[in-house]
Amino acid sequence: DHLLGNAVQHREVQGNESERFLSYFKSRGGITYRQGGIASGFHRHQSTNEPRLFRLKGRHTVRLFEMPSIDWSYISRGDVYLLDLNEVIFIWNGFKSNKYERLQAMQRAKQLRDERGKTNIVIIEDGEEMKMSKDELKLFESKLSLKDKKLNLNETIDDNDDDDKRSDGAHIKLYKCSDESGTLKVTEKKVGPLVKSDLESEDAYIVDNSAYGVWVWVGRRSNPKERREAMRNALGFLQKKRLSKNYKTLFKTWLDLYAQKGLGKTFTKGHIAKVVSTQFDVTTMHSHPQLAAATQMPDDGSGKKEIYRIEQFKMIPYPESMHGIFFAGDSFVIQYTYNDQQHSYTLIYFWLGHHSSQDEQGAAAIGAVELDKKINGTGTIIRVVQDKEPLHFMAMFHGHMIIFKHGKRSGFRNLQYYDENTSENNDTYLLQVRGLSKYDTKAVQVDLRASSLNSNDCFVLFTSQCVYIWCGKGSTGDEREMSKVVASSKSKEPIMVFEGQEKDEFWSHFPSGKEPYASDKRLSEHQSSLTSINDHPARLYEVSNASGRTTAIEIPNFTQADLDEDDVMLLDAWTSIFLWIGKNSNKTEMKDAERIAYDYLRTDPSHRDSDTPIIKTKQMYEPIHFTGFFGPWDRNYWTSKSSYEATKSMLQANNRPEIYAELIREKPVNNTKQNILNRATVTKYPYELLLKPADELPEDVNPELREVHLNDDEFLQRFKMTYAEYTSKPVWRQKELKKMAKLF
Repeated sequence: DHLLGNAVQHREVQGNESERFLSYFKSRGGITYRQGGIASGFHRHQSTNEPRLFRLKGRHTVRLFEMPSIDWSYISRGDVYLLDLNEVIFIWNGFKSNKYERLQAMQRAKQLRDERGKTNIVIIEDGEEMKMSKDELKLFESKLSLKDKKLNLNETIDDNDDDDKRSDGAHIKLYKCSDESGTLKVTEKKVGPLVKSDLESEDAYIVDNSAYGVWVWVGRRSNPKERREAMRNALGFLQKKRLSKNYKTLFKTWLDLYAQKGLGKTFTKGHIAKVVSTQFDVTTMHSHPQLAAATQMPDDGSGKKEIYRIEQFKMIPYPESMHGIFFAGDSFVIQYTYNDQQHSYTLIYFWLGHHSSQDEQGAAAIGAVELDKKINGTGTIIRVVQDKEPLHFMAMFHGHMIIFKHGKRSGFRNLQYYDENTSENNDTYLLQVRGLSKYDTKAVQVDLRASSLNSNDCFVLFTSQCVYIWCGKGSTGDEREMSKVVASSKSKEPIMVFEGQEKDEFWSHFPSGKEPYASDKRLSEHQSSLTSINDHPARLYEVSNASGRTTAIEIPNFTQADLDEDDVMLLDAWTSIFLWIGKNSNKTEMKDAERIAYDYLRTDPSHRDSDTPIIKTKQMYEPIHFTGFFGPWDRNYWTSKSSYEATKSMLQANNRPEIYAELIREKPVNNTKQNILNRATVTKYPYELLLKPADELPEDVNPELREVHLNDDEFLQRFKMTYAEYTSKPVWRQKELKKMAKLF
């Protein structure tokens, strides 16, 4: 109501978030669910060395669930777990866990090690625990005794994985809902593909797309009561369907299918003011921290920067004249300081090039930690991987951020391209520019070939004689202006070249001359077209027919890294369908790939033309009009990837053996039995107080051992046995009894 009806409302439920919601956290290592509640969540987290057990889920975006305690009863053979002891991270792979989550666990552990500087990583396969070294095994058993494994290990497999939620257009249902006389009434109106004409602006509707999501659509002429109570009606709809407790439906959006026609006062986004370039108001960020969090822009990027490049595993100061210039073969550390009206803050970024070595990346992580120590641990350390730079990172360079393909050590001559007096500034190179302002622009070097061009972008071609700015038909005025900023690194006035108006002189600078490039019709269509980019952006799906029917899961905010070589991927470019065949996809999927595409078109709710072109392409042989949808494309991406075993060995190669003995000696096990022995000395509390959420309990109460704070009489009343009898029961039985007493 406060936003005049324009707001799109999303309802997400913990553990069952939508793919799009999860995709926002992909570059940050996924989501971690921690024990606790609102009372603790609104305060700054104080880091501790307390051991924790996490279950990892997610094939594309990681979700880490913190277990209530470290115990085999919380572990199943179908999952992957991280036992985090701070200085040591154990990865335990269940026998029936999938390889994708095993790889994700290693990536997550590596990220944690990068953030902390020094952490051992130990990878354990289910049933092979005895293969650990003596000290590793001793430390592991101090938390999870192998004697208890057979008794308490959960043999069941949790198959409630959001990655398995697939959409099937044939099962889409449309319901008309009303609230007559205060009673919810839901009437099924249609089954199968839906069209806009199915909706009437006087009513409210529910679109049920099975596990993929539920939409609530509110017509602009519906009565105020229906608008206010639309979400309540939808919740009532779920209750009527008696969905299982594991099926927590997602309310993904309020559909806005009708645009305003003619005049009239309606809540619409149709009247858009002219965009005027203004000064970035950094004071807005300081006075509205929610806005800063939403945009990830603590300031406007005009603070003080100190940049270091990793050379021989040491941080070497980077010349100020080179600030903003990065190399895919190197790693960098940036200390950024900014001020608000009261305080000074420090951000420490460490940027990892795609082709930098593991040792260099580790040195960058350690360097960031060392810089933080110099300022007494007051900095914020941020890990940034090439092509995943956050908005503020790009804003620090005000439109002058450039990523070159190689490393400085390779002798790449265009390192000197800022220096007009050098004799080595005769390199010719091509940069692809992405961004609409000085706060979100970067340029990436691509192959010096005409085939690297893309109708949707702007490119800057540097030569020894002049600088060209090539503007694709799909590029915007803002993108062209930012290309001028990139081109301004040389004093020569850039030459503007528009797609379709190139002269022979322009093509002569490419060694292979003029070539076909990504000029898909869709990329240059007019904004008002029914098939414009805004109406139908490219969408990537992972498809499967393993269940006997065609299923697909969308991967939002996709990059080249989301193409899974074990699967068939479907790229919906609207005017055509691409089927990307991973080299390890199974024969059945490869054979039936075309049928999968036809099924996808057939079940699309928007009544797609069955004659839409279907293009099959195999991994490593992708055409330019496919790669053009993925931004900068790395032809060597898959050949440079390490195997599972190689990655496993690499992560464990630099472990420090001495740390295990230190942890065992300095950190005695804090297990249940020790707490039981101290029961006589702990404070006793009323049963009702011990029922409160963990963050509302007295400070001396361990949420996992609430029962020890009951006096003998109350314990007998709640557990129907004495405390001595209770402690004689197996651990699994004790947990069942605690659940029955509501103290678990």
